[in-house]
Amino acid sequence: MTHFRPHRKGSVYVDLPAYAARLLANLTRQLIELLRDGESAPHPAADPLEAMLTVDGPREAPDDPALLRLLPNAHLDDEEAAAEFRRYTERSLRDAKVADASVLLETIGRVEDEEVDDLEFVLDPAQARAWMRCLTALRLTLAERLGVTAEDEDYWETLDDNDERLPVYEIYGWLGYLLESLIDAVRR
Repeated sequence: MTHFRPHRKGSVYVDLPAYAARLLANLTRQLIELLRDGESAPHPAADPLEAMLTVDGPREAPDDPALLRLLPNAHLDDEEAAAEFRRYTERSLRDAKVADASVLLETIGRVEDEEVDDLEFVLDPAQARAWMRCLTALRLTLAERLGVTAEDEDYWETLDDNDERLPVYEIYGWLGYLLESLIDAVRR
């Protein structure tokens, strides 16, 4: 069982079984791959200030529905405004989501070692917020892949045991449990 408990000065104590950490690390690496896939590499600039000010982000919305869920259009009724907004923001949004995912991976560490049992560590407040954002991104991605909506909880709760989507839906639910328990620990 995964436990998040309040710790000192806004930090959170984490007790995570190794199998759960491995699954979480695997999902997080896949999220990073999704966010980086198809992203055009920034143009190298000789001047660091020019590199910071260069705005050459994509104008088109992603084709992948899960990626579009993570990077939605800002203006649903104005394609030109949506494209301009995406041009100025998408790269930084992707980078922020990758940074959050990287924090999760760094705090979990190397869980691939067979000798690792339960992991125990403390998240500082900034790391806890990064975990919350990453868990949310993972849930949004799985929800989009599965087709989960707010109105269809009864459908998913009565899914046949032989349905191939059931294990993924259970992971989606587990991520919700993790997120909720982390939020509870942060609030206390």
